[in-house]
Amino acid sequence: MKKTLLLVVFILSLSVAQAADGFRVVTIQILKPAKQPVSFDGRSVAIYATQYVSKVSGENYTFRNDTAQSRAVAIALKSSLEEWETLQNYDIPVYDFYAFCERENCDDNIQSISDYDLLIAIKEIEMLTDRRIERKYSDNYGDYFLIGMHAPYKVTFEIYDVEKKQFLCKETLVDTLVWEENVLDVNKVLKSVPSIDEAIEYAVEEVAKLFVRQLVPYWTSVERFFFIPSGRDFTKAAEYAENSQWGEAMKIWEQHAGSNNRRTAAQSAFNVALVCEINGNYELALEWLAYAEKKSSIQEIGGYRRILQRRINESKVIEEQLQDL
Repeated sequence: MKKTLLLVVFILSLSVAQAADGFRVVTIQILKPAKQPVSFDGRSVAIYATQYVSKVSGENYTFRNDTAQSRAVAIALKSSLEEWETLQNYDIPVYDFYAFCERENCDDNIQSISDYDLLIAIKEIEMLTDRRIERKYSDNYGDYFLIGMHAPYKVTFEIYDVEKKQFLCKETLVDTLVWEENVLDVNKVLKSVPSIDEAIEYAVEEVAKLFVRQLVPYWTSVERFFFIPSGRDFTKAAEYAENSQWGEAMKIWEQHAGSNNRRTAAQSAFNVALVCEINGNYELALEWLAYAEKKSSIQEIGGYRRILQRRINESKVIEEQLQDL
């Protein structure tokens, strides 16, 4: 929550302070460290989907909580894990049962799992969906409706080290995927809101991705911005940036970082720092920010400096984690 608020304040201050200057918000991909890293290097992995019967009550919900959904999560988890380089050449098997001596034939079960080094189990799973249409108000144009689909889920994962005979981690993910729209014509929007099965499918994929983020470094989208001072060069640079031609944009910004207009020079240097971050050169990005600060006082420099310093710290953690994958 704190990081989110930092970014919101960062962008809001930009909107107010730079009202006279142009700027553009862009989305970039960054690598984040795993929250509970697990070493997969040279270790065989299997995924187990639980078989069970559960009971959940709720008049407004369509209940989907069975072995099929557990297997769907297991398959999505397999797909997410196999995206990693160290696991790309390894076919992770998915089994339809998991017990750890919860079944009567405990000895047989232990023998069947002893062929693998690590076991990832979907221990518990609850997935519900709720499609509702609620009339809100009427006016001259007709009746307005709130139409939505909610897909609450709760999934518990466990990772077991067979050799050490111990659990490495246990994680329970709880959240709700939401699709909502205010509409005049309910029939038209029904097509854009997912069906019950589609909503559960989305939830399954989301759960798998979230759990993998606990185990290995992961890519995520974040927002950044760059300045667009007046001038044809900067318009061209913005076009390059929007098309991810950051090298071409950087050439223009570097030229104008030496401008006699101190504010233009500072904004250009700030933009160069962004390209350095995208290229993974965080220390160089900080140097460009320091240069920008000497040229002109831009209040956004402080917030961006903290972001870069955090990325430097995270990059060290990520480097260590990647060595163990």
